[in-house]
Amino acid sequence: MTGFVPQTDATASFGVGALKASGNWRHGLLLFVVGVLWGLQLTLLKIAAGSSLGELGILTVCMVLLAAAYMAAVAIKKVWFRPTRRHSQFFLISGLFGYVLPLGGVILVADYLSAGLIVLFSEALIPVFTVAIALVLRTERVTTGRLAAVAVALSGVAVALWPELLSSTSARQEGLLLFFIIPLAYAIDGVYVAARWPEDLSPLQVVAGEAMAAVAMLLPFWFMFEGFTALPGSFGPGEWAILAFVPVTYVEVYLYFYLLRTAGAVFVSFGCFVSLFAGFLWGMTLLGEQPRPSVWIAVGLVVLALYMISVKGRGREPAPAVKPVSG
Repeated sequence: MTGFVPQTDATASFGVGALKASGNWRHGLLLFVVGVLWGLQLTLLKIAAGSSLGELGILTVCMVLLAAAYMAAVAIKKVWFRPTRRHSQFFLISGLFGYVLPLGGVILVADYLSAGLIVLFSEALIPVFTVAIALVLRTERVTTGRLAAVAVALSGVAVALWPELLSSTSARQEGLLLFFIIPLAYAIDGVYVAARWPEDLSPLQVVAGEAMAAVAMLLPFWFMFEGFTALPGSFGPGEWAILAFVPVTYVEVYLYFYLLRTAGAVFVSFGCFVSLFAGFLWGMTLLGEQPRPSVWIAVGLVVLALYMISVKGRGREPAPAVKPVSG
């Protein structure tokens, strides 16, 4: 789940409070790992799309396993909680926009976009949609610098997407449009989480509640349309990718909250630079993808836009981090 998560003392209760940073070099190393894991996370979802499970089955199984991992951590740390009505509403909304829609979108567009382009377009468009939502809701001051960064990010998307559209069939062009579900959902989730974060719960309790809410939304539809008859009889690359998705996501969340707690939200936001390149490298390594030359131009433009947003557009004001929380 990508979104704006406020930095609070509650992050220590995720289990990262016991860790001690040994210096800025360690923070930098861990931030690099977080970025690499997010790029791997999306690549694993693309590989999982080749599973014998349908799209709905892939998403449901991923979320069931991830929710089980989070609840196991809740049990081990003995931080059980009883959700209130307000908590449940938060979990359902953030689970929908932070898990169900964006992860489902990645699985749906897996046949149309490379892993690298999925990461590239996500990193470029999440700030675009976030700025648009902030303008509409007036939840955040939008500076001229951020608007300029949005324009640069959009130009990067256009450079990368235009060749894809020209070489695509009409059916594939329609499929590419599904991609916009991903950054739009993440942007909505980021704005909502920043505004409604339940301060009486720890981050572990929040991510566990969100994952359980996502499972509650998905299971009825899976039983209705596919059910257990869709479970694979043998394991292939797609099934192994689903299993790998869970520990990769959990470790990423763990490290994310550790860095948010010890290094700050602005520092964590720079992980997007790592994940941008990690997506292409994982796609090239695991899937043999070969990006077009125009893609590297687009990467340069998006890096510039991210720099403008992270540094120039923020000035001295503290800003929430844009970072995947659960995948």
